[in-house]
Amino acid sequence: MHKLKAFFKLIRWPNLLMIMVAQLLLNYLVIDRVLNLVHVDLPLSHFQFVLLMMSTVFMAAWGYAFNDVEDEKVDAINKDEKRIIGKSFSRESGFRIAYSFLILSLIPALYLSIRLEMIQLIFLHMIIGIGLWYYSTRLKKTVLLGNITISLFTAFSIFIVWLYHLVVLRADSTLMVNSKKMIPFINQMVLYYTAFAFVISLIREIVKDVEDKTGDAEYQMNTFVVKFGLTKTKFLVYTLGILMLLMLGSAIYFSHLYGWKQLSIYLGIAVGIPLLYFLKNLKNSQTTEDFSNLSTLAKVIMLAGILSMQLFYISYGL
Repeated sequence: MHKLKAFFKLIRWPNLLMIMVAQLLLNYLVIDRVLNLVHVDLPLSHFQFVLLMMSTVFMAAWGYAFNDVEDEKVDAINKDEKRIIGKSFSRESGFRIAYSFLILSLIPALYLSIRLEMIQLIFLHMIIGIGLWYYSTRLKKTVLLGNITISLFTAFSIFIVWLYHLVVLRADSTLMVNSKKMIPFINQMVLYYTAFAFVISLIREIVKDVEDKTGDAEYQMNTFVVKFGLTKTKFLVYTLGILMLLMLGSAIYFSHLYGWKQLSIYLGIAVGIPLLYFLKNLKNSQTTEDFSNLSTLAKVIMLAGILSMQLFYISYGL
C-alpha cells in the first residue's frame, strides 16, 4: 500500500487528473458545443479522443517521474520528508517507471498518427518527450528558460486537443466547409484558455523555485530566485499576476458583451478573488511555507479557470 501511494505521488496524480479534466471540458463543452450549432460532429471520434488523452497524461507522468529521478539529490535538501526517489523507490526503479510511461504515451500517439494518415503527429509527441527530458537535465538549471518551457508544455496539453481536431477537419473538405465559419471563434476560445494555462503555470513554476532555492543554490541551479534574489523574483511574479488580471478583465468584459452573465460573474468570483488574494499574500511572503501556500493557491486558480468551461457551455448559443 505504501508503494502504491508513493507511485501515485511520483507521477503527480492530481496534476494528471487536472489535465484530463481540462481536455474533457474543452473537447465536449467548448469545441463540441460550438460545432453542434452548425450541425458538425466532433472531428475526432470518442475513441480517438480517449487515446489522445491517454497519450497526453502518460507523457506528463513521464515528465514528472523523470524529473523526480533527476532531482533526487536536490530534493534530499529541499523536501527530504516528501522525497520518493531514494526512499520509496530506488533511482533505477524510478527510471524504469518513467520510461515505461514514455513508451505508454507513444503507443496511442503512433496509432493515431497512422489512423489519421498524418504520420508527422508522432514526431510532435516525440519532440515533447525529448523536451521534457531536456528540461529535467538542462533547462531547469537556467534562468527562466526552464520555467517558460515547462509552462509551454502545460499549455500545449490543452491546445493539442484542438490541434488534432484541426488535422481531421483539414483532411475532410466537406467538414471544413461546414465548420469554417466557427473555426476562428474556436481558435480564440482555445488560445485564451491556452494563454491562461501558460501564465498561471509560469507563475507557479517561479513560486516553486522559491520553495526550492536552498537546494537549487547548493547544486548551482541558476534559477531566477538564485540569480536575482527574492525581491526581484516577487516583482516578476507580481508583474505576471497583473498580466493575468488584465487577461481576466478582458474575458469578463467580452463575456458581459456577449451576454454571458453567469460566466462573467463566475470569472470575477472564482478566478478574480483568489488571484487578488494571491497578489495580496505575495507581498508579505518570506518563508518556504508561505510560497508553498502560494503554489497551492495558483493551482486552485488554474482549476477554477478550467472549470469556467462549464459556464461557457451553459451560456453559449442561448
